[in-house]
Amino acid sequence: MTTPTTLEEQSHRLLTQARDELSPRREALQNQVLENNLALARRLARRYRGRGVATDDLEQVARLGLLKAVRRFDADRHSFTAYAVPTILGELRRHFRDSAWMVRPGRHVQEVQAAANVAREDLRTELSRDATPAEVAHRIGEPESALREADAVLGAFSPRSLDAPTPGDGPPFGHTLGSVDPRLELAEDLQAIRPTIRQLSAQDRQLLSMRFVDGRTQADIGRELGISQMQVSRRLTAVIERIRDGMGLTQLAS
Repeated sequence: MTTPTTLEEQSHRLLTQARDELSPRREALQNQVLENNLALARRLARRYRGRGVATDDLEQVARLGLLKAVRRFDADRHSFTAYAVPTILGELRRHFRDSAWMVRPGRHVQEVQAAANVAREDLRTELSRDATPAEVAHRIGEPESALREADAVLGAFSPRSLDAPTPGDGPPFGHTLGSVDPRLELAEDLQAIRPTIRQLSAQDRQLLSMRFVDGRTQADIGRELGISQMQVSRRLTAVIERIRDGMGLTQLAS
């Protein structure tokens, strides 16, 4: 009998033989196929790295898919690999869909994300570059808005703890998150005051900057400009009044 020259041929021969054997011989043959194809399961699991699930967990799920493929394979089929690959990938996708979400989005979002992940891998191979969002959306038959929504929940598999430390002995992660800036309420006022500020002389703008941007005292400003604190106060008052007039605030107050 000719010795098999490929792993595919060997797997097919062993599973064909296992079909005609009784336990425990059948189990031993199937275990041999499992061991021979562990590298295949590992490669498929690594496609899903960096998506919030530990690599060891992914490999365990892939091995479960491999086991199912071995147990269910019909020896009359032509190729074990052609059967095993979609079986393993299906097991990995089910794991993400059913077990990996810490914050679970809607079912359609999950399905779009799973399809997009596969499409990106296929398109990267076909195009020899990363696919654009438009290309991915076209491949999976979804609008780009649905793709953006699916991409937005990638962190939902394993959100970062707010108590997690930051590099360099920094504060907890939660302390670094932004909050509502009360100065946003001043944005409209700043836009309104801009034209009036532009009409001031360079000296008046310098005076305002020294006092209200740099936070310097009137006495300190006076020493630098060679004038008294009283003169600084008077100049500031006059400049502020011109700004109020330019913005129409004087009329509103009267």
